[in-house]
Amino acid sequence: MAVLEEAGSRWRMECEGMTARPSLSKTRFVAGMQCHLRLWYDTYARELAPPVDEAQQAIFDTGQEVGELACRRYPGGHLVAHDHRHIREALDETRRVIEAGRVPAVFEAAFVHEGVLVRADVIERLTGGGWRMVEVKSTTRLKDVFVVDAAVQLWVLRGAGLDVREAGVLTLDRSYVYDGERLDLDKLFRLHPVYDAATALLDSIGAQVRAMQAMLEEPGAPDIQPGDHCFAPYPCPYHAHCTRDHEVPEHGFDELPRLWPGRRTRLEAMGIREVRDIPDNFPLNRLQRIVRQAVIDGRAQMHGDVLAELARRENPVHHLDFETFAPAIPRFAGTRPYDPIPFLFSVHTERGCAPPVHRDYLHTRDDDPRPELADHLLEAVGSEGTICTYSNYERQVLRGLAAALPDRANVLRGLEARLFDLLPIVRNGYYHPDFRGSFSIKSVLPALVPGLGYGDLPIADGQAAAAMYQKALKSAASRERQRAFGNLRAYCERDTLALVELSKGLAALEPRRVT
Repeated sequence: MAVLEEAGSRWRMECEGMTARPSLSKTRFVAGMQCHLRLWYDTYARELAPPVDEAQQAIFDTGQEVGELACRRYPGGHLVAHDHRHIREALDETRRVIEAGRVPAVFEAAFVHEGVLVRADVIERLTGGGWRMVEVKSTTRLKDVFVVDAAVQLWVLRGAGLDVREAGVLTLDRSYVYDGERLDLDKLFRLHPVYDAATALLDSIGAQVRAMQAMLEEPGAPDIQPGDHCFAPYPCPYHAHCTRDHEVPEHGFDELPRLWPGRRTRLEAMGIREVRDIPDNFPLNRLQRIVRQAVIDGRAQMHGDVLAELARRENPVHHLDFETFAPAIPRFAGTRPYDPIPFLFSVHTERGCAPPVHRDYLHTRDDDPRPELADHLLEAVGSEGTICTYSNYERQVLRGLAAALPDRANVLRGLEARLFDLLPIVRNGYYHPDFRGSFSIKSVLPALVPGLGYGDLPIADGQAAAAMYQKALKSAASRERQRAFGNLRAYCERDTLALVELSKGLAALEPRRVT
């Protein structure tokens, strides 16, 4: 492995400042593929990105958990444990382990080629000679960007002298059902061969590396304007910074629901940015025309019989919301990767003119929450009355509970017949310019119920709630757990209180109709 040794020496020289060429990593290369300005910020101005929040950290933690579990598929493998502060040691250890020829696989192996450093998730020794490179992802499907990941690693590993003959991306397999006793790693994971697709990209990798390095050697940041590339393949963390001085339209045409890309392009070509400036003869569907008219008139449009729809509800009226978490590695019998598991519900029940009564249940133990949650839910909503929700999600959760709990399935399925979704009532009957094109409850609520929102709560959305719950379960600090559980209950309670007040706001609307 003389080439590996030479590459290691070259990287040591770069680390010691003996060359001015900026170094790249796989992550930085992918960032540069998306946008050279993003790469420049990643290299020189990371402080411009917002801090990592709990939800994003939970995603990182999931990736680490899946990666560690994937390594168990290769018994006898060797982990190169040196972190990013000890790259020279990682390079040396990788070379020694490979040259010794005794281990069947190496995890986090370090390689460098032409100033690009990669840490390969897995390199597996093939029985017929050579190596298979495996990139581990915590998703359940192969994405195009993963092939780019594999291609830049293949370019580096080959350039460093490793005989790579196969390449694959290892993802979780959504078809795998956990039996509740032992994880079957062969079935939990699915290997997607990407050698041919990655090889087809190799000719362009070197040129792109050199272009990125040349850009990084320039005295200032590249001049690149924001656009669609800011969101693909990943949302750019610097978007807010790059658009900080941009004039935002009061009602941009992005507020038009389900605007086709072709029509968006036509509006851009016409120089139109505001909804109110769209010509009368421009092709829009009915809801888009209603949005346009609401913006032009500066007032809400009632375009359906909202009051008649609300009158279909039967007393008592229960307002229901679930919070769920979706573990990548299935934890409970009968579940698949990323199956949503309800751990908390809130119900506000209205009976006549009396104030609504609130009930909830939060599962605070680190075991399957579904049996106890289902029992408390059935008690909370009883056998009578309409169950109001916002979106179809609660119906999906109920179906999942019925499938998981066959002894309660019939009564849980009975709840489905009582569900009443407020979302289509709003979407098909009422639009306010303050919705800004969105029918999410967090957009609709401030327009119909001024003063009631979520800004006073430490939890902003369901993703953050799931992250907080999983973190609390792992915490050994009782006070921290109780504070998190209190925040979770307050957030879920706010969701169902919002449904109560939203229903009142809709019921108070004037029955004015537009066509």
